[in-house]
Amino acid sequence: MNAEIISIGTELLMGELVDTNSPFLAAELAKIGVEVRWVTKVGDDPELLREVIERAWERSDLTLTSGGLGPTSDDLTRESIAAAFGEKMTVQEDLLEHLKGLFAERGFPMPETNIKQATLIPSAESIPNDHGTAPGWWAEKDGRAIVAMPGPPREIQPMWASYISPKIKAQNPDVAIVTRNLKTFGISEGGLDEMLSPLFQSKNPYLGIYSKQDGIHLRAIAKAATDEEAWELIRPMETEIRRIIGDGVIWGVDDDTPENLVASRLRSKDLTLGIMESFTGGLLASNLAETKGSSRFLGGSAVVYRDDLLSRHGVDPGLIEEYGSTNARVAEEMARAARKLFDADVGMSVTGIVTEPTEASGPVGTLHMGFAMGDDVSSTSGHYATSRLRLRSRASTHALLGLVRFLSGLPPQSLSLRR
Repeated sequence: MNAEIISIGTELLMGELVDTNSPFLAAELAKIGVEVRWVTKVGDDPELLREVIERAWERSDLTLTSGGLGPTSDDLTRESIAAAFGEKMTVQEDLLEHLKGLFAERGFPMPETNIKQATLIPSAESIPNDHGTAPGWWAEKDGRAIVAMPGPPREIQPMWASYISPKIKAQNPDVAIVTRNLKTFGISEGGLDEMLSPLFQSKNPYLGIYSKQDGIHLRAIAKAATDEEAWELIRPMETEIRRIIGDGVIWGVDDDTPENLVASRLRSKDLTLGIMESFTGGLLASNLAETKGSSRFLGGSAVVYRDDLLSRHGVDPGLIEEYGSTNARVAEEMARAARKLFDADVGMSVTGIVTEPTEASGPVGTLHMGFAMGDDVSSTSGHYATSRLRLRSRASTHALLGLVRFLSGLPPQSLSLRR
């Protein structure tokens, strides 16, 4: 089965919104054995939209659209599908009553413009929207299908998971695709490519390499008749990858994130964390605060830049005077001070140079990270050559992964890329 994805909305073409639905749908379709051959963006123009839908219908087994299901005059996806099918839209009383009920729950009457969200054509059935007012459409004719979904990610993603993906899988039962994503840090893309060169020649499972914010990802994809048969293809490849590059550079798999790994380690050990950061400007604490149950382990965070304020927060002024505030020794002292300041079991710190390099402290992108727990103190230092925003983001990622290693009793990982 092959597919085309159509993202609809003039705001996408004008750069006012970034299309996140196409990548989401492409990744999800790959998981269930559907080959995406085309991705198209089109504005809210009825003639162009109809043309794009008709072209997709002619060349694809499955067409997926996102956007254009709202109640306003420029929401034209339903009308365009109806025109392409040569069918008339009619109001469905059950959908209309459901819509009216949604508005009644909110305490106000349904506007007349929302009535079109309760329409269908004879070839379509509605797809429930558990997070919004716009139901989707599943329109099928001559062995092909068009699936129309709302644009907001918070609506399209649960609709996909609950209703659309299961239906597509039921229509494509003889193909199972499984993926395994190995996430690495501290090794370059070129280094991995060189080390794993023979594995990249494999067709099934296929091995891809991707540069991400949290390191280099290796994704193995296998296709077979059943999930278990596909996993039997994946497992030997994963074992060989780990043998070649070593488990030390693989920090996570699949849906793991640095902040979730930290949260999991701290919760499992019943530990609390205190943070003192300057280089990252509060990003460390912000990322951790987004994790589930963060109040159980996140004691507090201090964002401190000035030397005199570092001293007030417990950092030895003698060390600052001797080494400057951007130094590995000072990073370790900041981690100790964070533990004490927030009465935490573990302390973590990040300091470095985002702007205004000095001869003593090093160039822009120089950073130091400290970790402290009990009598154990550790630090790692290095340099990143990238933009100011990416400096903070990469430093936050590396600090969180460094904390995972520290909590696991592993030595700190150098910031310099291997190979």
